[in-house]
Amino acid sequence: MAPLFSPRAVGCLQVVARNLPGGVLAALEARLATGEDAVDLSIRLQRSSNLSALALVPMPEAVHALLVQWAQPGGALARVPSVWLEIDLPTSVAVPDLLSTPGTLLVPSVCARLRADADPLWLADTLLPALTGERPAPDLRALLLRCLAAVSPPARPVYLFSLLPRAGSPVRLEIFGLGLDGIASCLRQVAPASMDRVLAAAELLTGAERLHLSFDLGAEVLPRIGVEGSFPRLPNREPRWAELFDRLVDRGLCAAEKRDAALAWPGYDSFWTTPERWPTGVGSGGFCARALSHIKLVSRPDRELEAKAYLLLERLSSKA
Repeated sequence: MAPLFSPRAVGCLQVVARNLPGGVLAALEARLATGEDAVDLSIRLQRSSNLSALALVPMPEAVHALLVQWAQPGGALARVPSVWLEIDLPTSVAVPDLLSTPGTLLVPSVCARLRADADPLWLADTLLPALTGERPAPDLRALLLRCLAAVSPPARPVYLFSLLPRAGSPVRLEIFGLGLDGIASCLRQVAPASMDRVLAAAELLTGAERLHLSFDLGAEVLPRIGVEGSFPRLPNREPRWAELFDRLVDRGLCAAEKRDAALAWPGYDSFWTTPERWPTGVGSGGFCARALSHIKLVSRPDRELEAKAYLLLERLSSKA
């Protein structure tokens, strides 16, 4: 995985992954700047996933309660197609100590995929309390509804997060389908002070498709705002991926060797092509598919713009 991830980061991944269900789509979040080797891990859960394996993982009660409620057919959360758990891997804990201390909790961010017809009041009064494990403060509820009202069709909310491990446990709203004009219009209504710097970041994604805008909600819209973009086809069939990475390298946001590694990530492995890396205990069948998902730029008023690549991997049956 070098140069995207250090050996220590890979060790953290391996320790955490042993506690999570297999056979799910996973995403690795790689920082692209020189010297940044931290990695975060996300897994997508569907109702066909092995949710019972997660019952044994020491996580906050609110997370377990949400998963139990979501798994109930016809329940209040039946409208949620899938749930992602995102684990921010620590940078200061020794790998052997990770999750080995009694009472240590794995505290993930929880992300609910939203249907295109998601009702704003259902999001505010049903999904939001389930994600956070408590009734939201009136100001937060009102802010969420105001942000949802600022989204003009055909754009729509696509994810709602509870960022449990972050300071203050904010809520994140992610919106799909906004062009640059739509991003400007939305931010002008809910975060005008951030509009100019976020638009400057978004210009680095010129030509990218499937633009997303995400912002965090606390007492107000927080200044940390993300924009992301991608292309439907993988780099070997889409030259604009390389053009996008080149712009990030030229701006000093991405190391050239990380650009090359991210562009080379898509492909697949099997027991027969990489027996030395194939996990024990899963047999020799199937293959692990890898894909480049998207680039995300994170804008903060007091820090340099941060660039990240999201890399997908999933073990598939040879019968799929």
